[in-house]
Amino acid sequence: MHRNDTRLRRALGALLVGAALALPASADRLLTEDGRVLEVKKARKLDDGSYVLQFESGEVLCPAKYIASVEIEGDMSDYVPQNDDEKKKLADGYVRYRGKWLNKAAYEAELSKTAAATKARTAELAAHKSFFNGWTKETKHFEITSNTSPEILDYYAELLETYYDLMDARVGINPSPALKRQKMKVCVYKSRQEFQEITEVSPGVAGFFNFVDGELHFYHDYQDPSISEWVALHEGTHLLTFLIEPQARPWIWINEGVADYFGSSTVQRNKKGKLEITPGQLSLERVLDVQEAMADKKHIPLEKLFLIPKESFQAFEYAHAWSFVYFLNSKPEYEKGFKKFFKDFYTVAKGVPYDKEPVGNKFGFWKVVPPTEIKKLLLERIGTKDVAKLEQEWMEFIQAIPIDAPEARFKRGLQIVYGFGSSDNRKRAKEDLDAAIEGGVDDARAYWGRAMLTLFTTGKQEKCVEDLKKAVELAPLNSGFRANLAQALAGITIHSGGLSVSYDEKDQLRASDEALGEAEMHFGLACELDPENESLREWRDKFLDLLAKKAKEGSK
Repeated sequence: MHRNDTRLRRALGALLVGAALALPASADRLLTEDGRVLEVKKARKLDDGSYVLQFESGEVLCPAKYIASVEIEGDMSDYVPQNDDEKKKLADGYVRYRGKWLNKAAYEAELSKTAAATKARTAELAAHKSFFNGWTKETKHFEITSNTSPEILDYYAELLETYYDLMDARVGINPSPALKRQKMKVCVYKSRQEFQEITEVSPGVAGFFNFVDGELHFYHDYQDPSISEWVALHEGTHLLTFLIEPQARPWIWINEGVADYFGSSTVQRNKKGKLEITPGQLSLERVLDVQEAMADKKHIPLEKLFLIPKESFQAFEYAHAWSFVYFLNSKPEYEKGFKKFFKDFYTVAKGVPYDKEPVGNKFGFWKVVPPTEIKKLLLERIGTKDVAKLEQEWMEFIQAIPIDAPEARFKRGLQIVYGFGSSDNRKRAKEDLDAAIEGGVDDARAYWGRAMLTLFTTGKQEKCVEDLKKAVELAPLNSGFRANLAQALAGITIHSGGLSVSYDEKDQLRASDEALGEAEMHFGLACELDPENESLREWRDKFLDLLAKKAKEGSK
């Protein structure tokens, strides 16, 4: 579910080239492995191939694997000329700037242009910092509003239109004349905190589709964009099935099982640069849940799964529903029949019986196919009448999936940290992340997640700081981890990915001066690493206000 975020960062990397903070007079530019462009005061390569990146706020030691290329710009003292022509240019006072050799006057002119562009970019972002003043983009089928950035907005617009084409090819989306004239509303918020405040959803929700108003809402997670991509596809499935038949009210197991199936997709660009979505990827954390339940004889039998109502459907039930849909789509003898079932069910095809339930919107009533009829339709389409035999095949299929146990436990633990699991499972999540780390998982998110769980379960600051430092060490260019480390060092409320954990409800700085100095450095580095993330600047500014207040009180 929470795949590495490289894909989405690469997709945005070619576009996100402007820094929102003032650039230093002389700066090196580096292209990161995940496609971002960063401006640093100086990038020095060490003998072991790693880099020391000098920012205004401090230094970052960065392994070479995170850096695709570096351009030495302005300060050429460390530059090694590659040929005689470059030796002459250096001798004549030329500098290399953005791939070109320039004399002093031309270089200063380029710096002025860059500074002007940066100032304009900063002003543009500031003008749209509130969601209600965000950018709006209309596409063929959607009206999308976001206060992230124009580039991130463009990416989600492309993603959703690509998904629309995929679903249209599979099922045939033929909305009513009224819906054809209407572009579906999509809202993408700049942070989970803002998303929760505006939509008033519960803390465990990362996105939703409103079946009454026909609106899709989710947030962009800067720290791990793969979360947002998964949510966009999962909840986007609900939007597209709504367009197929807006009065259909699907039963929970099939609705969420299908959404999980399509949410678990790979998204990549083909040779022509066009996005391609391939649904139905393996969800290790879901497999682990169901395999363990089957081994303990505590799994949900199909006959029971078919009948579970929405109010009783939790993470455990989600895992079973996904695994059954995944099984049906992975077995050649059932795949074609399931696609036929999918189309007939979501279009409420002729001959599919349904009950009418009041909906309270312009459609008048829901078409609810009873769960017994859903089961009957499914069995007819896949060509079997024996549920017991089907269940045995499903169990054998799931139990036979080989999984990397530490990796699976890492993903399951992280899933709960992000809020996709019940708070009752946090103890298990901590055990999962402990086991994953002990089993050799060196993903920075494992240490970050364990730090968050430490706060939830024990509040031990020292252990939290230790794990966050490890996360920063493993992912030195991740701004979110640095901001969380700064918050932990300072002993103030931590905000991340919708989490809000407080050491001190009064938010008073009671850490040592050394810890506060280190916190200030990491806050500054976080903002320089992700200058367009407004939430980071808000957190840093609150910290600086508290720091100034502490200094004022200390001088009395």
